Amino acid sequence: MTPDTIERLDNMFAESPVMRADEVPTSDEVDSASQQVCIPFSEDYRQFLLRYGGAMVGPYPVFGLRGSDVMEDDRWSVIDVTNEVRQSVTDGVSDWVIFSEDHSGNPIGMDVNGKVWIFDHDFGGVTELASGFEDYIRTQCLKVEA
Repeated sequence: MTPDTIERLDNMFAESPVMRADEVPTSDEVDSASQQVCIPFSEDYRQFLLRYGGAMVGPYPVFGLRGSDVMEDDRWSVIDVTNEVRQSVTDGVSDWVIFSEDHSGNPIGMDVNGKVWIFDHDFGGVTELASGFEDYIRTQCLKVEA
């Protein structure tokens, strides 16, 4: 992630520490999680996990390997949410890492190329949201113009 994005996130979490996980995972834990979902994590998502663990960024959760106090007790793990969505949604998401969701519960994930997509439960459609994880964080969560 760029220094600007990191600074924005650090400032947000300094103001509201409850929005991020208290502990962060190790590099080995991140590697293991990536292997468990059978998709390599993009470098910027990996960096986010190692720095913040998991968090609420603006209005949206970013699932990780640790939950924050404001995330649902059973809905913070990128592994669990990815597996749950893969079991319940048959089309379009099997090759995604599900790292977030919108307020309607529509899964937001990254494909093997790092592009960020959303699956709309109501319409059954898939829409590209961002060119990558950091772009998603900046434009959708932090509302920073590209």
